[in-house]
Amino acid sequence: MTTRPLVEKFFFFFYSLALLMVLAGAGTYFYLSKDLPQLPDNLESINLSLPTEIYSSDGERIQILGERRPVSIEDISPYFLKAIIAVEDSHFYDHHGLDHLGLVRAFYANLRAKRVIQGGSTITQQLSKNLFFSFERNFVRKIKELLIALQLEATFSKDQILEAYSNQIYFGSGAYGVEEAAQVYFGKRAEDLTLLQAALLAGLPNSPNSANPFSNLERAMNRASYVLKRMVREGIITEAERQEALVSPLDLLKPKTNSNPNFYFLNVIIDKLEQDYGKEFVHFGGLKIYTTLDNRYQSLAQKAARSHLEALAERMDKMPGQDPLQAALVAVENKSGAVRAMLGGRDYSFSQFNRAMSNNRLPGSSFKPIVYLTAMETLGYSPATKVTDEPFTIEIQGNDPWEPKNFGEVYEGDIILKKALMKSINVVSAKLVQQMGPEQVIKTARRFGIKSHLGKHFSLALGTSGVSPMEMASAYSVIANLGIYNEPYFIEKIEDFHGNRLYEHYYQGIQRFPQKLIYPLLDMMQGVVDGGTGYGVRRMGFTHPAAGKTGTTNDFKDAWFNGFTKDLTVSVWVGYDNNESMLDRSNKGMTGGRAAVPIWVFFMQQALQGKTKVKFPVPTGIKFETVDVRTGYLANEFSLETIPVAVKEELDLNPPPEVPESEEDDFSQKAFSPGFFPEPEHQ
Repeated sequence: MTTRPLVEKFFFFFYSLALLMVLAGAGTYFYLSKDLPQLPDNLESINLSLPTEIYSSDGERIQILGERRPVSIEDISPYFLKAIIAVEDSHFYDHHGLDHLGLVRAFYANLRAKRVIQGGSTITQQLSKNLFFSFERNFVRKIKELLIALQLEATFSKDQILEAYSNQIYFGSGAYGVEEAAQVYFGKRAEDLTLLQAALLAGLPNSPNSANPFSNLERAMNRASYVLKRMVREGIITEAERQEALVSPLDLLKPKTNSNPNFYFLNVIIDKLEQDYGKEFVHFGGLKIYTTLDNRYQSLAQKAARSHLEALAERMDKMPGQDPLQAALVAVENKSGAVRAMLGGRDYSFSQFNRAMSNNRLPGSSFKPIVYLTAMETLGYSPATKVTDEPFTIEIQGNDPWEPKNFGEVYEGDIILKKALMKSINVVSAKLVQQMGPEQVIKTARRFGIKSHLGKHFSLALGTSGVSPMEMASAYSVIANLGIYNEPYFIEKIEDFHGNRLYEHYYQGIQRFPQKLIYPLLDMMQGVVDGGTGYGVRRMGFTHPAAGKTGTTNDFKDAWFNGFTKDLTVSVWVGYDNNESMLDRSNKGMTGGRAAVPIWVFFMQQALQGKTKVKFPVPTGIKFETVDVRTGYLANEFSLETIPVAVKEELDLNPPPEVPESEEDDFSQKAFSPGFFPEPEHQ
């Protein structure tokens, strides 16, 4: 009597739960379907979706993303169609857009690996992603993609879906769609692919960069072998056919060389956009991306680097088989932070490694302005402060003592800070860091926008922690801006294919340092250019007001010049990728003045051609005085060497009044006579 009511209650609960789930699913569908994109009448319109266009700051289109050459399914090799189904969606012809077994299998595999190693998306689901040109990357979007996949399956045939998918997917090396991929990798039509070639292409969409045959043929062939095994497992080919395919010729083409210097810049912005918004949106959204790149500046950067590196090569003591000398250049607009030029190497076709963004090279003495500013801010020093340049040792607990050496081991004795920076004296910089501590210098560097790891050691004074040319250009622009920091940026605005503004850069500088603090440093760095280690700038005929600092690391492995005018800051690095020393045939090392300054001058002369020479503005509260280089006091008729300095108005540069010898003697006698010091008062 009691069993039947329990069974009835169970079935009632079960059917009620099922009904609620159906109603919830229907409600979810109707709620989300309002925002779903409209399915096209045919899938060719997906294949022909608008490509993304990238423009320079002067309005020239410099790159197109997502261009395709769609072909009909009859013009695609059956080998490829079978291979892509075997590896991406083996139940493609059996499901209706969702592969339940595939999802369970992927979930189990990911659970065992404790990371995502396998996806459960069907070919139809992957195709549906390309209908979503939005910033959404969340669970709701995944549900919408599934709903679209179900609609695609209900509207179009399997062959139509497979054809559209084959024309959509990315195969690396800029190839979208199987026809483009066949041309790029094998120089043939998609219909003519061999079994091995088809298997290799079918393995690329899963990892188009890491398994790219141009850059990693072994990994690409391992992936192709996996695809062939899947085809055997699915009964598409025989084991004998697999074995025969593996020993057949691949006939892979050599990659096309592209020496376009814009690609260093373009790769940076494309990688960043893909991280933020996803590859599908960036490549297939029909976007218009307006960048900060100045085409003329970029061309000048490449021309300057190539011409000087070729001239250096004729004088260098080059070892057999050694890679060529490399260079990097970054130009930043001071008032905004816009990156106007970025050269990551001498030739993009030779090496795609972007040295302009890499922080694996040491800045050497070009880091010293940060040290000097820290001393001026924390110790109250000025350009006229006297320091002593002499051999000295820093004791380091738990390590060997450090004895910084000057270039040529020449020491100046007493000298003021401005002259020490102009001559790039190592001992002075090391003494400053010893007084302040490296931690204080690192804090200052962070305010300059340097984000790379900086070691907390005294040798930081000589630039022994890696930074990038991008960081150095950004940091020096703060000095040119009288203390205002602008974050470097690459993109001005992004518009969708309707012309709607999706993104626009708004810049607002941050005053990181007081003008009265930063201008004396700027004046010191003008001294570097006008009469110091950067004098090559003037010797080569550059006459615009300018400031900067050279940098040369131990054994001449890195050569730098970072300099600026009122409007533009440019950082130049030169060196070998393998960290070899740069020596000429006379065994003389290449300094920043010899290797980097000429590139900077050539670029700046051309970039500023016809432009007015603009002086750096002098903030209120600054005065100019001529001082004795050895004492730091106001120059007089007895001064052997003098130099103008910019200092705060309240700074007194007069020497202390001299005390006559007779008064000194009288003072010494009184000081030790009874009654000279008053008796203390008793409370």
